[in-house]
Amino acid sequence: MTLSNSSPGAVRSRINGSLLGGALMEAAAGSPEEFHFGDAAHLALYTVDGLTEALEWANDGVAADEAACLWLAYLRWLRIQGEAPPSSAPSPPARWLDRQDVPHRRSQPDTATVRALASGEMGSRQRPLERDDDGPGALQRSAPFGLVANVPPEWIEKLALDAAAITHGNPLAQIPAAVLARLIHGITFKEQSLEDGISAAAQHAAALGSTDLSALLQSPDTAQQERADAAGVLGEAVGLVLSTANDDGAASFRALLTAGGKLEGPAASVVGSVAGSIAGALHGDHSLPPDARQRLAGADIVEEVAAGFASAMGV
Repeated sequence: MTLSNSSPGAVRSRINGSLLGGALMEAAAGSPEEFHFGDAAHLALYTVDGLTEALEWANDGVAADEAACLWLAYLRWLRIQGEAPPSSAPSPPARWLDRQDVPHRRSQPDTATVRALASGEMGSRQRPLERDDDGPGALQRSAPFGLVANVPPEWIEKLALDAAAITHGNPLAQIPAAVLARLIHGITFKEQSLEDGISAAAQHAAALGSTDLSALLQSPDTAQQERADAAGVLGEAVGLVLSTANDDGAASFRALLTAGGKLEGPAASVVGSVAGSIAGALHGDHSLPPDARQRLAGADIVEEVAAGFASAMGV
């Protein structure tokens, strides 16, 4: 079944589907037997929470810097992970998400992300941190930018690049994050098919200067397996979604979960998370297997955060 953007609740279904789909696939790839809520899902939720806070300020008539709100959200995540930034860093007040049990569970957070946040400095494209890291630490939290409604794609791209730079100063880490956000935005709001969305994403990658990523997206079935850099992870995730896609969204996602359980390599869980975010945005939350949702502790938290995000955007 194809989900139309004109159907009632389609945008909310895609938002919820993308966030839950990423969490489910990360669990399938990282701990298929225990089905744990993973670090990519944590950071995606904190991305959404940071965006929601910025929207709440805007709805109250107060201008807010989105990147700063995201940095504060990530600092809250860092603290509940047991890390303490220096006293010079802001100490934002706790929000609802911080008081839930699931985000406190720690497994293997991205080391570059932790180092950058623990420095107490807010990285930017003008003041880069972690310049040498080309891994998927920023990519794994960037799908939510593609779910922001009522803004042009160019704004999505800029926001994703600026947000990636908070922790990752290397363009090789930033560009895949922005390309993923544009891909999900096209699927969610422009009614792009998966194939058309991937084609457009390849063009965006080339325009941003990543011919490597563009080539991977043009031939995602040949993406190098077990490649741990951000471009390789995005290419493998896109290939995984393509290889399991058919006209039945529920069957596609079940096939994707099965394939996710077989992923190997150092970035397997991030590949799964990115693939699930794309598929969830494409098919909506109705495509997600009820039994898998019931197994995932924290699924209700994802749905609560997604609902708050959608409400703040007025969708």
